[in-house]
Amino acid sequence: MKKILLILLLVVPTLAFSQVKRFGVPNILSYPKAEYRAGTQNWGIAQDPDGFMYFANNLGLLRFDGLNWNLYNDSFTSNVRSVCIDEDGIIYIGLDEDFGIFDPNSPEGPVFKSLLDKLPEDIPETDVIWKIYDTQYGIVFQSYQYLFIYNDDEIDIIKPQKAFYYSFYINNRLFFHEPGVGLYEYINGFVNKVPWADELKDHEIQSIVSFFENHLLIGTAQSGWFEYKNGELKKWDVPANTQTENDVLYCGIKLDGNHLAIGTILNGLIIANSDGEIIQRLNLNNGLQNNTILSLCNDRSGNLWLGLDNGIDYIELNSPISYTSRSENIGTGYCAVIHNNLLYLGTNQGLFTKKFSAVGQDNTEVFKMIPGTEGQVWSLKVLNGQLLCGHNLGTFAINEREARQISDEPGLWTFIQLKDQPDYAIGGTFNGLVLFHFENNQWKFQTKTKGFSESSRFLSEDKDGNIWVSHGAKGVFRVTLNAQRDSATDVKLYGRNEGLPLDLMNILLKFDNTWHISTVDGLYLYNGETDRFEKNKYLINLFAPKNRLKYVEKDIRGNYWYIAENEVGVLHKNDDTSYTKITTPFQQLRNKLVREWEFLYVFDLNNVFFATENGFADYSSRIVTSYNQPFKCFITQVDVPNIDTVVYPKEEGLEPIKFPYQKNAFRFKFSAPFYQNPEQLEFSYFIDNYSDSWSPWSNDNYRDLTNLPENDYIFRVKARNSFGIESNEAQFSFIITPPWHRSKTAVYIYIFIVFIFVLILAWFINRRFEKSKQKERNKHEKALRKREKEFKDQSLIAEKEIIRLKNEKLEAQKLSLDKELANQTLSIVNKNKFLMKINEELKRVSHETSDGAVKSKMAILKKRIDKEIDNQNQNQIFESYFEEVHADFFERLKDKFPHLSPKDLRLCAYIRMNMSTKEIATLLNISDRGVEISRYRLRKKLNLSRETNLSTFLLNL
Repeated sequence: MKKILLILLLVVPTLAFSQVKRFGVPNILSYPKAEYRAGTQNWGIAQDPDGFMYFANNLGLLRFDGLNWNLYNDSFTSNVRSVCIDEDGIIYIGLDEDFGIFDPNSPEGPVFKSLLDKLPEDIPETDVIWKIYDTQYGIVFQSYQYLFIYNDDEIDIIKPQKAFYYSFYINNRLFFHEPGVGLYEYINGFVNKVPWADELKDHEIQSIVSFFENHLLIGTAQSGWFEYKNGELKKWDVPANTQTENDVLYCGIKLDGNHLAIGTILNGLIIANSDGEIIQRLNLNNGLQNNTILSLCNDRSGNLWLGLDNGIDYIELNSPISYTSRSENIGTGYCAVIHNNLLYLGTNQGLFTKKFSAVGQDNTEVFKMIPGTEGQVWSLKVLNGQLLCGHNLGTFAINEREARQISDEPGLWTFIQLKDQPDYAIGGTFNGLVLFHFENNQWKFQTKTKGFSESSRFLSEDKDGNIWVSHGAKGVFRVTLNAQRDSATDVKLYGRNEGLPLDLMNILLKFDNTWHISTVDGLYLYNGETDRFEKNKYLINLFAPKNRLKYVEKDIRGNYWYIAENEVGVLHKNDDTSYTKITTPFQQLRNKLVREWEFLYVFDLNNVFFATENGFADYSSRIVTSYNQPFKCFITQVDVPNIDTVVYPKEEGLEPIKFPYQKNAFRFKFSAPFYQNPEQLEFSYFIDNYSDSWSPWSNDNYRDLTNLPENDYIFRVKARNSFGIESNEAQFSFIITPPWHRSKTAVYIYIFIVFIFVLILAWFINRRFEKSKQKERNKHEKALRKREKEFKDQSLIAEKEIIRLKNEKLEAQKLSLDKELANQTLSIVNKNKFLMKINEELKRVSHETSDGAVKSKMAILKKRIDKEIDNQNQNQIFESYFEEVHADFFERLKDKFPHLSPKDLRLCAYIRMNMSTKEIATLLNISDRGVEISRYRLRKKLNLSRETNLSTFLLNL
C-alpha cells in the first residue's frame, strides 16, 4: 500500500489532500426505515472500537455491522435520544427520562443499567438527555434541566439559570448554551461565562467546530455561521454561509482533511472546506433520502453517516470514485468526452451535457439532454476540433448544446480519422462502413462504402490504409478500400486458421499507435510478413494474463488505464519505464460497469470516467485513501435448533460450550463491520477436526452445519473486503458430546454388563456341568433301580397296575378339568367291574386249588380288591377330585340346600360337569329313566321354576 501511495504522489506532483470530490456525488448507501425496522428519526450516531455503528433511534438503540441491523429496546421503554461510546467500548445512552449504560453482549442478553439511582434524592428524575460526551471530566449527559457528569461511579450535577438547550465538546473544551443567557464553558468543576459570545446569547447555537487552535466556528440555526478568531467574533463571510443561511442549520462536524459537514433542516448536507468553499451539496434531489439531517458521524474510515428525520444514509467521502446522481436519471452510460469545457455523457437515453467545473468552483448545474439526441448514443469523438456523436439514429455533429444530424445511416458505432487524409473519417455502423468528409469547417456525410456490410463496432487503420474490423461472432476482417474510399476491393476474414485462438470474442483495441486483438487468450498482434496473428506475451503479462481485455486507454504520462473481464486498473509507468499495476481503488467498480460495453475516458489524472449501469463514475487520484485499514470479523450468533439461541460474546478465551449429540446442527452467523461496498464483502471459514481446508470465499454471512459427530471443534471465520484486505480470524469453540450409548457412562455400564455376563456364563457352564453329573448319577441310580425291580416278586404286578391307573387318572385330570374328571370316574367304574371279575375268578381258583399258601395269598389279594371296590371310598375320592376342580362346590351346595342326599350331590356334580344322561346313568348304576326322575326330584329340592335351566343354575352357583 505504501507503494500505491508513492505512485499516486508521483502521478500527481501537486497533490492536494482534499478528502471530498467535486464531480458528481460520492457513493451513497441508503438505509430506509423498512430495512432497519425501527423508528423514522435518528438523533445520534456513534462507532464502537470494533467498528459497529450505533444509532439513537426513536424506537430504541440500533446496531449495524454492515450486513445486519439489530434493534435493542427490551430493557428500556422510551425513545433513545443520544448515544456515546468511550475508548473502552462502554456504551452510554440517553433516553426521554433516563440515562445509563447499555451492554449488548451481556451473558443474560442486552442489558440497560440506569444511572438514576446515583442521583441525590432531591433530583428523582430528569428530562430528555439530548447529548452525551466522553470528556476528561467523565461522561457528560446533557438535558434541558441539568448537566450530569458521571465519573468514578459518582455523578456531579450542574444546573442552568434557565435551561441547557445545547452543549458542545470541542478540542477538550466543554461548552453549553443557554438561550437568552449566553455561552458557558465548564473548566475543572467551575462554570465560566464566555464573554466574547454575548452577542450570540439570543441565537440558537447548533454546532461548534474548530479547524485549528484558538479558532472556533459557531453555527446557529437561523443566522448561519460565526467565526471566533484572534479574540474577535464576526460573521463568517464565505459561500458556505451566505449560500446556506435559509437552509436552517441543525448540526455540523469537522471532517478529515479540514472539511466541514453541515446538516440542515431544509436542504440536506453541505460540505465545505476550511475556507468556506462549498465542495458538495447533497439532498433529496441527488441521493439523500431526506432533507432533514438530525445527526452526523465521521467514522474511522473517514466516511460520513447521516441520521435523518426518516432513515439513515452512508456517504463514502473518503473514496476517489464519485458517481453521477441517480436523481438526474441519465440512464446507462456508454461514452463520455470533455470538449470546450463541457462534459458530454452518452447514454442509452441520449446525449447529456453540463459545464465541467474547474477546481474550486461549486457547480450545482444538472445534466440536460441535448435536444434531438434522444435514444441510444454509442460513441463520442472529437475530430478536427468538432465533436461527433455516433447514435442509434445515425451521426450528429455537436456544437455546444446543439446537435445537427449529418447522417441517417442507422447504428453508428464509432469513428476513425484516416491517417493520410485527416479530412476524411470512416464510421462503423450496424451494416458496414460509411465515409465522412470535413469541408467548410464541418463534417459531412459523403457515402456508404460498398462491398462490405458486416457490423463494424471496432475499427482501426493500418499503415497500408487497410481498415480492420473485429466482429464478436465471426472474427476479424481486413477491408481494403479503393482510392475513393467508397468501395471495398478486398475483404479477408481472420480467425483460428490465421493464428487467433477462437473465431469468436475478439475485440480490436488501439493504443500506443498500434492496434491489437484482445482474445480469450490475451493480446495478439498482426504480422504482415506471415499474414497471421501472433501473441504479444509482454503485454499479456503486464495487463491481466487470465482476463480478457475490454478497453485500454493511454494517458499523457504513459500510464495504461484498462478494463478487463474481472478487473479494472491502471498500469503506472515508473521512472525506469517499468510498470506497476494498481487495481485496489477500482474494486468497487467491478459490478457496476456495463458488461460487454465497457468504456473509460481519461481527461486528466483527476478525472477518469467509467461508464456504469447507472450513469458514470469518476476517479480522481487527488483523493488519497488507505485501503489496508484493518477491520474485524465477528461471530455474532450461533443458532441451535430446539434450544435457545446462543449469542456469541466478543470476549476471547472462554471455555468451549458443550452441546449434546442430539443438538449437533448449527447455524453460525458472522459479520465484519466494513461499510464500503458491503455487497462485495466475502467470508471464508474453517472448522478444526472437520474441514480439510478453508472454504472458498463467499458473500454468504452464515454457515449451516448438520450431523456433526462427537468431537472438539473450533469454528473459524475471516472476512475479505472489496479491496482484497482480509480481517482477523474470529473463533467459536464448542464440543459435541457423544451420544449416550458412546458416552463414558455407557462404557462403564458396558463393562459392568460384560462382567455380569461373564459371571452368568460361568454360573451357567458350572450349572450345566453339575446337571450333567447329576444326570449321570440319575442314570446310574436308574439302572440300579431297574435291576432291583427285576428281582421283585410278581405279586407286585397288580399293585403296579393300580399305581399306573392312578397315575393315568391324575394325568388325565391335568389335561381336562371337567370332562376328564368324568372320564376318570368312568374309568373307576370300569376298574371296579374288572376287579369284581378278578374277584370272582379268584374265588373260583381258590375253590379249585388245594395249596394252602396259595389260598392264603389269594385271600389277601381278594381283601385288597374288595377294599378297592368299596363305593363309599370311591365317592370320597370323586368328591375330593371334584372339589379340586370345582372349588368348594359341594360346600356351597350343602350350605344353601342342606337337605340334599349324597346321591343328590353326586348328581349335581355330574350335571355341572355337563355329562349326558347316559353317562350319569352308568356312573350311578341306574337306568336313563332313573336319571330323569332323579333330575326332576333334584329340581324340586332346589326350588327351581320351569324357566330355570338346571345346568346353568349349577354352573353359576
